[in-house]
Order: sequence, then C-alpha cells, then structure tokens
Amino acid sequence: MQELLQDINALRRGIEALNKRSLEQGKPVSRAELDEVLAKVKQEVRFTINYQGIAEAIQPHLATPAKVENTLTTGTAQLQQVIDRIPRSVPVVGQVWGFTSGRLGLGVIALVLALVSLSTYLWQKKAAAEAQVVVLQQEQAKKKAALDWLTKGYWDLKRDNPKVVQKYFPQ
Repeated sequence: MQELLQDINALRRGIEALNKRSLEQGKPVSRAELDEVLAKVKQEVRFTINYQGIAEAIQPHLATPAKVENTLTTGTAQLQQVIDRIPRSVPVVGQVWGFTSGRLGLGVIALVLALVSLSTYLWQKKAAAEAQVVVLQQEQAKKKAALDWLTKGYWDLKRDNPKVVQKYFPQ
C-alpha cells in the first residue's frame, strides 16, 4: 500500500516538473517527452497487494475471543459490584400512610368504612326525600281534584239554584 502511494507521488512530481518546464520555457511539451512519461508510468504502476502484511497491520485492532472474554468478565464483575451496593430493603423512617403498621392499617379501614356509612346514610336520606315528594304530589293532586269539584259544583249550584248560592256565598 505504501509502495503504491510512493509511485503515485513520483508520477505526480514528474508531471509537475514537466508542467513547470513547459511554463518556464514557454513551449508545449513534446510528444516524445509525453511518451517518455507514459512509458515510465506503465513500467512503475505495477504493484502487488501484500495481504499478510495488511492482515498483520489490522490484527491488533480486532477483538480476539480472549479480549472479548476478558471484557465480559470485567464488565460482569463491575456490574455485580454495582448491584451489591444497592440495598435489599430500605427502612421506613417516621409514619407512612398505608399498611406499614397495624395502627395505620386500622385507620385506613376506619376511613373507608366511614365513607361507606356516609354514602349509605345520604342515599337513605335521598330515598326518604323522594318518598316525601311522591306523598306531597299525591296530596296536591287530591286537593286539586277537590278544588276542581268545588269549583265545578259551585257553577252547577249557581246555575241550578241561584238563591242558595246567594245565601251561602254572598258576593
């Protein structure tokens, strides 16, 4: 690979020298000079790839099974150290709402029972109020029917017997 780069650099320097001479002398490069450079290029461009040398140059950068195993072992050990530093349980400091103690558990249960009792009581009150509304509506309907009967009866009585109406219902 290095040889190839050296050959390319040599050709570049030759072309630059011809170009410089052409610029200095003010005359173009002759065909013979160009053929000479091309012949030189054809002779020097041959190269072979040294695969073993390339492999030896790359090998130190590749991971080998031993390196992978070493990395995994080290990483596993470091991970285990981190896991070992995590506590298995954390003590509770002070009182926490929930079932962490019997007293707090009873408090939560009492709160739930109080809410259930309150909602039951309110539903009973609502049912009683609805029943009372139904009773009042029935009474109102009866009073309206009686008033309608009285009103209708008054007009019937006034039409049939105006003297009695004048006596009992003076205007």
